[in-house]
Amino acid sequence: MAPVEVQHVPPNGTSPGRFVVRLDTAVAAKGLEEDGEPSDEAYVAYYQTLDSDDKIVLFHTWTPRALRGRGLAAQVTQAAFDFAEKKRKRIVPQCSYVSDTFLAKHPDLKRLVG
Repeated sequence: MAPVEVQHVPPNGTSPGRFVVRLDTAVAAKGLEEDGEPSDEAYVAYYQTLDSDDKIVLFHTWTPRALRGRGLAAQVTQAAFDFAEKKRKRIVPQCSYVSDTFLAKHPDLKRLVG
C-alpha cells in the first residue's frame, strides 16, 4: 500500500493520543468491528508518562482485519517515532507489534527507545 496521510491526535483529558490513518469508507466498512475497534481507521495509541514529559508509551496498535498486511500499522508507528525524534522524546514500547515486529524491522530506531 502506498504511503497514506497519518494524522496526530494529541491526548485530550483522559483520552490517549493517537497517530491515525482514516480510510476511505469505500475501502473499509463504516462502523465498529470486533471489541469496539473502528473498521475505518488504523492507529497506534500512546500516553505520556507521569514521571517524565520526555517519554511516550506506545501501548496499542490497531488495523482493521480486512486491511491487515498492507503496511498501515508500520506507517502509523513510523509517524510516532518521527514525532518522538522531532520532539526529543523517548519511546516506551508496550505494544507487542511495536516491540516485536516494528523494531525488529527497523533496528536503527531502537536509539529512541528508553
